[in-house]
Amino acid sequence: MLKFGDSDEKIMADLRSDFKFRVFEKMIRQFFTESLEAVLLKQEYIRDGSKTLSTIGDIAKRFKVSKATVHNWMARGIIKGVKVGKNRYFAEDEIQSIFFFLKK
Repeated sequence: MLKFGDSDEKIMADLRSDFKFRVFEKMIRQFFTESLEAVLLKQEYIRDGSKTLSTIGDIAKRFKVSKATVHNWMARGIIKGVKVGKNRYFAEDEIQSIFFFLKK
């Protein structure tokens, strides 16, 4: 196990008081949190039987519409998806609901 000496603890205390270091540390924590959430989300969908997750861009390409149209569908409640960090993911069964909407 790694042990810090007195000088190491002083260095870490000095670093933590530095604004740039605190911002960097926050960015690193956010990155790892978002990455962990993405992994857990993927595991949850695989456990539920969905093998693929699609992004907004994937859906737009699949239906040959713009990303703005997909955002409109989300605003109207046609699809929801799950937000992980800055991204939103959709399961295949949820994408199937778009077919029913478009048939009307």
